[in-house]
Amino acid sequence: MTPWIDPRFGPAGAAVLALLAAWFVVRIARSPGTVARRRAEIESRPDGRIRFHRRYILSWWLLSAVALLPVAFGPGVDPDDYGLRLPGPGGIALALGVFALFAGVVWARDRFLRHRLAAVPPQVAFLLPRTGRERLWGAGTAFTAGICEELVFRGAFLAGAVGGLHLNVWVAGALVSLFFGLGHLYQGLPGIVGTSVFGACATVLYVFTGSLLLPVLVHAAVDLGPFALSRFPPETPAPAPPVGSPSPG
Repeated sequence: MTPWIDPRFGPAGAAVLALLAAWFVVRIARSPGTVARRRAEIESRPDGRIRFHRRYILSWWLLSAVALLPVAFGPGVDPDDYGLRLPGPGGIALALGVFALFAGVVWARDRFLRHRLAAVPPQVAFLLPRTGRERLWGAGTAFTAGICEELVFRGAFLAGAVGGLHLNVWVAGALVSLFFGLGHLYQGLPGIVGTSVFGACATVLYVFTGSLLLPVLVHAAVDLGPFALSRFPPETPAPAPPVGSPSPG
């Protein structure tokens, strides 16, 4: 067991994490229908993607506030149990260097290899930005995902599995990573596997640095690629039918 993850959850703190986990289970179960509805909403409005980013950012910061309640009000849980501490100077330099490397690779891929929308799975293609304003909001979503998803999963849920369920940190990390992957059920099996593997890698980074800083920056850099740094062609409206042509139906 890692020395800094040693929470003592009281009944209230355990209940908060249990309710938060239950909310995610319901969300996962409803995700196929939710994604279909979200796509219809986005495609029906010219500002649909920006509205999506606003809702995403607001909802994840609210979820993070809920996840932090055991730290704020539970005497047996402190910020270290959630990885809320800075590593040493070397760790900070490593985190910033890895972030810059990831962001640079994505930018180079877009600049020189011309990453295309056609290569993106259709389950997520409708979310990706087509305009500069959408990319700006997409950057907000990427940093929100890096901070909030890591705080909830690698911070709160991992601490809950170690301190509440008394699991070994690596077993807890594997289960939390799978849970994180299942949250991407709407992307199909490749999405579940890919995000579960990413979650496991983020757990390793967290355990070996003792801080969420590196997982947060890596996560943000990965999401910055599709949501802010890549440039996808703008959508073109369907051509109007010629005058005098019969209407459908």
